[in-house]
Amino acid sequence: MKLINDNFDDYFESGAPQSEKAPHQETEEEREERELIETTIERRSNKKRIFLIIGTLVVLLLLIFLVRDRYFHVYNQSNVKGRIIDIGLKGSVFETYEGKLMSYDVQAPNSVVKQEFEFSVSDDSIAHTLGRLKQTPIAVQLEYNEYKSSVPWRGNSRYVVTKIDTVDIAAYSSSIKDDTLPVTPTDSTKK
Repeated sequence: MKLINDNFDDYFESGAPQSEKAPHQETEEEREERELIETTIERRSNKKRIFLIIGTLVVLLLLIFLVRDRYFHVYNQSNVKGRIIDIGLKGSVFETYEGKLMSYDVQAPNSVVKQEFEFSVSDDSIAHTLGRLKQTPIAVQLEYNEYKSSVPWRGNSRYVVTKIDTVDIAAYSSSIKDDTLPVTPTDSTKK
């Protein structure tokens, strides 16, 4: 007795259907056509695989170039003169030496502009030397590499100091007339 009417003969009750036809014999033309289709599909899948590999390599090389250019390529090499204000070890995961330098820029004969220059130091010996020079009134010249972006293990700044030199304090002081910005004289005759 059937509980569900599914309109299908039960395979197990009536027995397996008997095929009265003999299996189909493939002709020579059908076999050639089947082989042609199989090899065409195989060639297409090989071409797709090759294009996928080449495309992946191109994207990977482009990504490597962009990361190298952004984070590891030295964008500019320059130097700056001034006095060390602060140098210290900072950071929680990657501890790096970070410092500040007060530089003076003479823009006109009677105009001096103070600028603060923040930098990172990757070499411990340079950082210790800068720490000793912070205690003294000696002016220094820092040579640094500038990157387009910073990475945590190199420091927080894009400017990484590579070399320090002391500057002749007399020549440096004579180029800077005053430590403050000059006040432009006003004409007292105007009322």
